[in-house]
Amino acid sequence: MKLFSIITVSFVLLSCTANKANRQSIYGDHKRLGNGYSLKNNEIYYKQSVPSISSNLPKPIKTEANYNSFVNLNYGYSKDDTNIFYSGLIIPNVDYDGFSVIRIEDGFPKITDEFLLSFSESKKQPKMRISSSMFKYQLILTLEYYAKDKYNVYYGINTINGADPETFQLLSILYSIDKNSCYYSGNPIIYSDPETFELIFGRLARDKNYVYFNGQQFSDNPSSFTILNKDYAKDNQSVWYISSTFLRNSKIDTLTVASVDDFEVISGRYAKDSKYVYINGRIIENANVESFQLLSDSWSKDDQHIFQFDKLCKEADYDTFKVTDEYIKDKNRYYDKNYRPRNWGNIDENAYNKRVSG
Repeated sequence: MKLFSIITVSFVLLSCTANKANRQSIYGDHKRLGNGYSLKNNEIYYKQSVPSISSNLPKPIKTEANYNSFVNLNYGYSKDDTNIFYSGLIIPNVDYDGFSVIRIEDGFPKITDEFLLSFSESKKQPKMRISSSMFKYQLILTLEYYAKDKYNVYYGINTINGADPETFQLLSILYSIDKNSCYYSGNPIIYSDPETFELIFGRLARDKNYVYFNGQQFSDNPSSFTILNKDYAKDNQSVWYISSTFLRNSKIDTLTVASVDDFEVISGRYAKDSKYVYINGRIIENANVESFQLLSDSWSKDDQHIFQFDKLCKEADYDTFKVTDEYIKDKNRYYDKNYRPRNWGNIDENAYNKRVSG
C-alpha cells in the first residue's frame, strides 16, 4: 500500500510538471498577462486560449497595444491608452471612456443545481449529476463574450445590431435580451418577444409565441411545451430528441411517433410510446413496448429478445443472459471484451479469448 501511494504521488507530480512545461512551451519566453495576453520585448501578444486544447492552437500573435499602458479587462478584452481590443484586435469606433466588459457571472440570473435537476429527471429516471458551473462553462468554450459602451453592445469584436446598452442583459452565454429584441449569440431573433422571453434549459428558450433552439423557432405551442429530460421534449403536437444539449454542434430532431400523448421517457436516452421503444430518438426495431426493460445504459430486453443499444443481439442466450456491475454474460460467453473475471466458472478462458479476439 505504501509503495502504491508513493507511485501515485510521483505520477501526479510528474503530470503537473508536464502540464506546466507544456504551458510554458506554448508561450515560450513570453510573460503571461492572463486571458491569452502575454508580453515579450516590450510588445503585447495574444493567443487564443481554450482549456485542454491550447497546445493545438497557433502561437501568440503580436498586437498593436502599448505595453506601458496595457490593461487586461478579462474575457479577451483589453485596452491601452488609445484603443480597446478583443482577442488582440482593435475594436473600431468604440466609445473608449464608456466601454465596459459585461461579466458573465453578473449577467446570468441565479441558476441553482435544483433548477437544472428539475429539467434532467423523470419519474423513472434518477437525477443527473449536473451542476450550475457545468451549465455555464460547457457553453462558453469557443463562444464570444460581451461588452458595451454608451452607444453599442458588442459580441466579441462585433456590434450587436440594434441592441440597447442601457437595458441589455444576459440570460446565458447564448441568450440575451433588451427592450427591443432577443438575441442568440449576438444575433437578433426574428419575431421574438422580449417581455415574455425566458431561458428554459441549455439552448432552449421560449416566449409567448414560440419555443427556440439555438435561436431558431421549432415549436409554436410554448404553453404546452414540456422538457421530459435532457434528451427529449414535446408539446401537444410533436416530440423532439435533443442531442448534445450543451455542445456547439448540438441539434434537435422531430420524431415520428405513434402517439404524442403516450410518449414518455423510460430512463435517460430511452423512451417509449404506445407502439415503439426509442433510444437516442431512434426506434428499437422488434422491441415489445409492454415487456421492455432496461438492464443497463447499453443493454435491454423484452419478453423475447436481448438488445444492445438499438440492435438485436442474436447470439445472446436469453434465459441465461445477465448484466451486473461487474460483467455481462450468458452461459456461452462474456460480452465485455475488456473484462477479465477472476472466476471463469464453466467458461473456458482460451475459448473465450479466441471468441472475443475474432
